[in-house]
Amino acid sequence: MPNRRNLVIVRAGNGSLHPGWLNAPGEERNWDLVVNYFGDDPDKFRGDEWLRIDGKGPKLRGLYEFIRGHEQLVRNYEYIWLAEDDLACKCRDINRLFDICHQENLKLVQPSLTHDSYFSHAITLHNPCFRLRYTTFVEVMAPCMSSSTLWKLLPTMNENVSGWGVDDLWSLLLAGDPDAIAILDAVQIRHTRPVGRGQLYDSLKAAGRSAWDERQELHEKYGIVRPRYWVRSAIRISGGRVKDGIRLLCLYGWGLLAVAPRLRTGWRGFPYFWLSAMFQQVKGRRQPETTVPPASRKYEARLPGERRGDFIP
Repeated sequence: MPNRRNLVIVRAGNGSLHPGWLNAPGEERNWDLVVNYFGDDPDKFRGDEWLRIDGKGPKLRGLYEFIRGHEQLVRNYEYIWLAEDDLACKCRDINRLFDICHQENLKLVQPSLTHDSYFSHAITLHNPCFRLRYTTFVEVMAPCMSSSTLWKLLPTMNENVSGWGVDDLWSLLLAGDPDAIAILDAVQIRHTRPVGRGQLYDSLKAAGRSAWDERQELHEKYGIVRPRYWVRSAIRISGGRVKDGIRLLCLYGWGLLAVAPRLRTGWRGFPYFWLSAMFQQVKGRRQPETTVPPASRKYEARLPGERRGDFIP
C-alpha cells in the first residue's frame, strides 16, 4: 500500500458503499484504504485502490481484532477513520476531514450527518452555522481518531457485541480535555440505512438480549450515570470561536432550523426534535460531569492479562 499520512478502515459487507469514496479523475487522496471484509465472496472488492483483509464479527469487535492483528500497519498512520459501509460521501469529503484533523490537532472527531440521513442523536446532524463544534460526544458510526487516541480507546471496542454505549465510554475517557472531541460541520456524510436493524440485532434478539441491554450494562460497569450530548464551544464559518453561553445556544438552535425541510419525520416531528435538542444543550451545561466509581477510574487501555507494552505506546 502507498503510505500516506491517514488511513480509512471500513468494515465492509457485500453492499458496501466505499467504492464511491474513491477519488475522481485528477483528484488526489491523502488517505489509504483498508477494506475489512466480513462477507463470503472470495472475489468481492479485489482491486488496486485498496487492501482487502477479511475478518468476521460485528463492527467494533471486528475492528478490534483487525487492529490488534495488524498493529504494525496501523501504527504507520497519524489519523485513522473507522467508517461503516453504509456511509455515502466523496473523496474530497474524506480529504477535508483529515485536513481539519491535522489543522486543529483533534483527538476524536466525526463528520456531521446530512439532514436526510438516518440518525440517532440530533447533535450529530449538520449545523450550517459552524465549521466545527467541540462536543461531549462522537458516535461509533464514523469516528476519526489520532493514532494515540486510537490506542487508548482500542480495548473499549471489545466491551460488547453491539457497540452501544461504547461512544459514551469514549466521552468519559477523554473528559479531561474540552477540545478533545468534535463534530465537523465543514464535512458532511449521509447515513443511508436505518439504525438498529440488521443481522447483528437479529442475533442479539435470538439470544434474548438487545443493544439497549448492552448499553445499560456498560453504563453500570463504568458508572456512566447520565451521558451528556451537548456543544461545549464552536468555531463559526467565519473563523471566530463561540464559547458556551447564550450566544452559542442561539446559534445552535438557529442552525437546527435548517434541518426541518429535510428531516425524515417532516414538519410534524420537527417541534419535538428541536425542543429535545435544545433541552440536551441546556441540560448539558447545567449537569455535573459524569460520575465514575473509584474502581472505574483505574480503567486502562488494555485487557486483563495483557502487558501494557503489548500495544499501548
